Amino acid sequence: MFNEESKKWIQYSLLAIVALFIIEFVFLGRSFIWLLIWGVLVYLSWQYYYRPEGRVMFWISVVALCITLMDTIFFRLAVAAVFIGAILYVYQHRRTQLAHSRSLQFGEEPIEQEELLFSNQWFGRRTTGKRPYQWQDINSQVLVGETVIDLNQTVLPKGEPIIVVHHAAGTIRIVVPYDVEVSIHHSVFAGSVDIFGYGDDRLTNRTVHYQTKNYREAKQRVKIYTSMLIGKIEVRRG
Repeated sequence: MFNEESKKWIQYSLLAIVALFIIEFVFLGRSFIWLLIWGVLVYLSWQYYYRPEGRVMFWISVVALCITLMDTIFFRLAVAAVFIGAILYVYQHRRTQLAHSRSLQFGEEPIEQEELLFSNQWFGRRTTGKRPYQWQDINSQVLVGETVIDLNQTVLPKGEPIIVVHHAAGTIRIVVPYDVEVSIHHSVFAGSVDIFGYGDDRLTNRTVHYQTKNYREAKQRVKIYTSMLIGKIEVRRG
């Protein structure tokens, strides 16, 4: 937790950033003109994202928009403020932990720590592989990359096993056996959905829910929660 002095410092920093933002907008308006231009191009190209030329123009506009934004004083100061705020938070959190530290307590009930199927990571491709594996509920996140989960290589338990995957950007692919029913909750800022051939290639700031017809009565079923900023989710039979 932040103490009162840290909170005041953060408030003053935010006010200073807003003031500099206004000054930059008034005296250095060229960057904001380009931000507006690239922002409009991003929006227009997104409307035609289903076309190859639309996808090319969309990503070119996104990259140009990010480069223009990073060239502004406002962006640099905002990054610096976030970095300093993170350092303050870690420092205050560490002080709080030390102040309330106590000796390790052992309870009477025995517990076990299991090795996880997926661990959190920044970048890369993660897959369950082609070898059989023991099922365990999945709850993981990755910054940029691809996650592939093949349910054919495991035995699903009775009840309602759960898969939770969070991506900033990338692709999520889940292969489901033909005798398993599925319920899918997916949240995305900009991306596409392909659920057994159904879905949408141009979702914008949406949360969707798909469920197979016999899900509620099925003995073999799995519930899936996924979210991402930009990317695609694909769920297919295999």
